[in-house]
Amino acid sequence: MIAVAVVIIGIGVFGYYQTTLRPKAQPVVQVGDRTFGMAYVEQRIRYKVHNATPGDSILLDPRTAAGATLGDIEREELNRQGAPQLGISVSTDEVDAEIRKNLSLPDSADNSTFAEAYRQAVKDSGLNPDDYREVIAAKLLEDKIRQHIRDGIPATADQIRLRDIIVATQADAQKALDRLAAGEDFSAVAADMSLDTNTKNNGGQMDWLPHDALEPAVGDAVFALGVGQRTQPIFSSSTNTYSIYEVLEKASAQAVTDQQRTQIENQSYQNWLAQTSQQVKIVNYYASDTTMSQHLIDVAKQAGAGAPSPTLPPVSTPISTPPSTPGPTGGQP
Repeated sequence: MIAVAVVIIGIGVFGYYQTTLRPKAQPVVQVGDRTFGMAYVEQRIRYKVHNATPGDSILLDPRTAAGATLGDIEREELNRQGAPQLGISVSTDEVDAEIRKNLSLPDSADNSTFAEAYRQAVKDSGLNPDDYREVIAAKLLEDKIRQHIRDGIPATADQIRLRDIIVATQADAQKALDRLAAGEDFSAVAADMSLDTNTKNNGGQMDWLPHDALEPAVGDAVFALGVGQRTQPIFSSSTNTYSIYEVLEKASAQAVTDQQRTQIENQSYQNWLAQTSQQVKIVNYYASDTTMSQHLIDVAKQAGAGAPSPTLPPVSTPISTPPSTPGPTGGQP
């Protein structure tokens, strides 16, 4: 009877491990030598949804919430692993100061007041204290990396004015080229086919742009052209679209506006992330596991994100392309 009882208990313990403990430790994403398990990702999804502002897209779609969270995790870890190459770090004192700021506590607040507010903030976050501090530190680190980029933006730059036609497939891009080659007006083709809602009703015309405000492949291609010339379709990995650009004007050493500085900062930061991702191994286990992917979407829905579409594809992130088969792979921007 004792032996039977031991077997029954053993089966129960094994079942609990298989159905409860093991899935929580299941790897979801790996960045370099660090792996993030299911329990951590679930907590981060809930944290993301609970801290979203009204009207945020992640509140409307649980797939967006899950994908954005995974993007956060990958980006934060790329920042942590790439920042030392820039000589950038975040100190414990800086994290403490940022927490005080987030809690709206003055520098004069005593330690007991800070400790109580801090305990409550950690409890409300759903994270453990170490993970809570790490999220705060990650934001500070990204701010420092972006400041490093801003400090390097010149006061003037060669600039270009373009018009574009953006389409979803290579076949559509060829159709647009064929219509242009047949003599159809660029504005008419843009109005009819372009996905760029900011420009399609204006003949595809864009504002002046410095080279570094454009994706590298686009910048290199258009700045090599003369006025009136156009590119072949250029694929954008960040938007999964194809673009045709025509050069309208070019100018040398134009003053960089505040808006352009922001554009350069954002594009340069994405370029830096892409370069950093090439130096580490990124594995998206969820991308090839539909059950895991759907589970993450369900977690986002339970946390308060909107109802998912009946036929949602696996969640994805903007940082890297998933491997075609499970297992380690080099991250692709």
